[in-house]
Amino acid sequence: MTTAEQQRDLQPLVSIVVDNFNYGRFLRAAIDSAIEQTYAPVEVIVVDDGSTDNSREVISAYGDRVSAIFKPNGGHASAFNAGFRASHGSIVMFLDADDVLLPSAVEEVVRAWHPAVAKAQFVLAHIDKQGRALGGTVPYSPAQMPDGDIRASILDAGGYIGVPTSGNAFARTVLDRLLPLPESQWRQAADTSLEIIAPFLGEVVSLRKTLGCYRIHESNHGMLGEELDSRKLRVKIVIDLQREWALSEFASRSGFTIPRNWAAREPAHLKYRLASLRLDSTHHPITDDRPTRLMFMGLKSAWRNPGYNLRSRLFHTAWFPLAALLPQAIAVKILRRGLLPRRRRGKFPAEDLTPSTLGGDGLPPAPVPRPDGDHRKASA
Repeated sequence: MTTAEQQRDLQPLVSIVVDNFNYGRFLRAAIDSAIEQTYAPVEVIVVDDGSTDNSREVISAYGDRVSAIFKPNGGHASAFNAGFRASHGSIVMFLDADDVLLPSAVEEVVRAWHPAVAKAQFVLAHIDKQGRALGGTVPYSPAQMPDGDIRASILDAGGYIGVPTSGNAFARTVLDRLLPLPESQWRQAADTSLEIIAPFLGEVVSLRKTLGCYRIHESNHGMLGEELDSRKLRVKIVIDLQREWALSEFASRSGFTIPRNWAAREPAHLKYRLASLRLDSTHHPITDDRPTRLMFMGLKSAWRNPGYNLRSRLFHTAWFPLAALLPQAIAVKILRRGLLPRRRRGKFPAEDLTPSTLGGDGLPPAPVPRPDGDHRKASA
């Protein structure tokens, strides 16, 4: 191995692909957070997916500090595909334009990286549209984020404790096998396909500290928001089933199978289905679902899923029967309790969420949401 190759292994080029569609109001913060990383070398690629707001002006102002791609609107997967084609890094991170990275994010990822890694993931702090800390994190319980070879547990549990787009870093060799994604299928939530299949191509490294911020606002389809929205619930259900299809397709090409009704092994998926059915049975996407059937499936999944601790299992043991059997007017309150965690606004603005203001465990100094809330990654 030459000296140059050894140097690349010690200090690999990291590509940060910022994907944007009409988030001009948040875009500058995302790009700045990518440019201002403490680690080098980093290349920043900004993909504008046919925005009609001021995004082009925001991106153009950075000149040659970023590689800009302006393309017709094609959706999330289309932006991923375009950004990856333009990238050169051996580690690739996708940053949604409404989120931000903390300055040491890339440095921490590279420090934890080793040749067997397929993807690394880290904690994201919740912020509001003004960038103020909301006090929660995704995932809710960083201590339960998995490490190593997690293939068996994924098949058994219907998923794993993960994070949305902006909290992940992928090995280029893995993305070479997974991209390009089918763009018509993944107009949104393209990250879910990558995140569920990547662990079957190598090990997972989980950094249980806050290294980025996940913005919650009215245009964010990854969170349910302040009120139960049956449309958003249906979107989540469909995305979960698309994720199951993607893993099943990969499994068939790779010589293994996934369990029947694999998505239903994850309690969060069943919570979405039960809530959708109780709120708007007419438009519920799964025609043979019934409240009592989902109740029994939910109880079984809560007790067999290794990602749930005793407190969560006890909560869901009460939640599923109440949500399924009570009259709708009362059940809606129960549904809210299980799907819309209460939050209190933190006192630290986003720009203060730096390593110097984080606690020793890497978490922001603000209250966390109630443990009964569902903080699975945005798309799954």
